[in-house]
Amino acid sequence: MELRHLRAFHVLATELNFTRAAARLHMSQQALSNQIKQLETRIGATLFQRNTRQVTLTDAGRTLLARVPSILETVGAALTDTRGIGAGERAELILGVRGVTGLDITPKVLRAFAADHPEVAVTVGRVDFDDWSAGVLPGRADIGLVWLPAPPGVEVTPLVEEQRIALLPADHRLARLEAVPPTELATEPFAWWANNRDALTRDYATLAEYRDGPAVIGAEVATVEDLLAAVGNGQAVAVSVASIGRFFPWGGVVTRPLLDLAPAVLAVIRRSGDTRPLVAAFIKSAAKAAAEFAAE
Repeated sequence: MELRHLRAFHVLATELNFTRAAARLHMSQQALSNQIKQLETRIGATLFQRNTRQVTLTDAGRTLLARVPSILETVGAALTDTRGIGAGERAELILGVRGVTGLDITPKVLRAFAADHPEVAVTVGRVDFDDWSAGVLPGRADIGLVWLPAPPGVEVTPLVEEQRIALLPADHRLARLEAVPPTELATEPFAWWANNRDALTRDYATLAEYRDGPAVIGAEVATVEDLLAAVGNGQAVAVSVASIGRFFPWGGVVTRPLLDLAPAVLAVIRRSGDTRPLVAAFIKSAAKAAAEFAAE
């Protein structure tokens, strides 16, 4: 099967008329008919029903039509990217990161992509904690590294898992425990991100499934440092991931594992429907780096 066959199929499937389709493709009707027959032979299925009055798609034709536009779009984008690099232009991707800059896996992902695609420049930008998409949805980033759950409108590729922990004031009653039951923590006042009104992420981060009613917010914070200060001052508790240990020791704050709680998942995300080859290439490199990281 060749691209010319798919292009011919796509135009004919759109026009459902050999005369108009041949004119759009700048070929004779006979040549178009031959290409469609070649495609049907190579696929092993009839794609069009033809008679003297009309041309219609078969079920097999409709199935192929659902896939062909994205195939042609991906190939076109790949050629555009390649031509730009061949002309001396340096391709660039913007990676948004949200709360993951200190993780060991972040530089591994960047190095893996750089090794696979040295011709591409990656700009890393930290984003505010009120943007759960790491800049992807508003278009400030091409790809994001985020902790799940991700907001609607993005495609998610999970990378690694990490234990979730409780952040507690050192003199808190739950700090006396070796591990904290989620039901005990869920009713405490939580630190939460200022301006973040996303119910999905708030419920996840405040263990909503373990209590009745909304979370009690004891302090609104803008940075991880603010969050730790609020916990250390006794204003609130929080749920985080084990890698937050890079900030410790932090005065007045202790960490405890959470009992029987599913781990947090770090993922790479892109906008839904984004089929750009460089974005797909970054996700592939990130998945490879994550697999190697998990095996270490």
